[in-house]
Amino acid sequence: MQTATETIDFSHIRSLLEHGHRVALFIRHSERPPISPNDKEFGRTLGLTPFGIELARDAGHCFAGVGDVHFAASPMNRCRLTARHIAEGMGIENPVVEDADPLGVRGFYYEDPYAVQDMMRQQGYMAYMLDYLTNGIAPHSKPIGPATQQMAEWLQNKTTAQLGVFVSHDIFIASFLTGLNMRTYTADNWVGFLHGAALVHSPENGWTCHACVPDHANNLEPSHFVH
Repeated sequence: MQTATETIDFSHIRSLLEHGHRVALFIRHSERPPISPNDKEFGRTLGLTPFGIELARDAGHCFAGVGDVHFAASPMNRCRLTARHIAEGMGIENPVVEDADPLGVRGFYYEDPYAVQDMMRQQGYMAYMLDYLTNGIAPHSKPIGPATQQMAEWLQNKTTAQLGVFVSHDIFIASFLTGLNMRTYTADNWVGFLHGAALVHSPENGWTCHACVPDHANNLEPSHFVH
């Protein structure tokens, strides 16, 4: 898979779809309430804020009329709801959203998600993550390079529809783009809601990965980490 230096937004992705490209949209969920540091389930039952619902619906409007689409999400409620509200914005009623463990804490990046969470409590969430992103290894996590390769292959293989919408979490988006040497993250330049990667397939060039944001005009400032 090739990587691109250009960050694209959802309007650009819509244009690529209209020109016959296939796209795997691998994004963070929309805005959620804060997660309690004592929540051992990673905020599994948290929903979205009213703004998060609006943000996801607006994202869906960009893809209205795309008929060949597949939705998959981390089993966390906030990811499933993001996929559903994107579908709602597209004009799709009662969408089927696949529960996909590779997009969540039981995916390619963690060996033991509960041990990782314990480490995050002891070390601090951001400290643990930045060590992992910088060094490529961390206790109870898998090496970032091979895990990223597995993630990329899974996304490509799952994208048999023209558009695949894959909703995940900031930690895995950051790991993916870092593992591809496409981004360097800090607490003051973190993964925003609905930010992620667009894997674009063309018959001529195969797969190319771009970093993506919902709308360039509304993403001029870096996103800050908020637990």
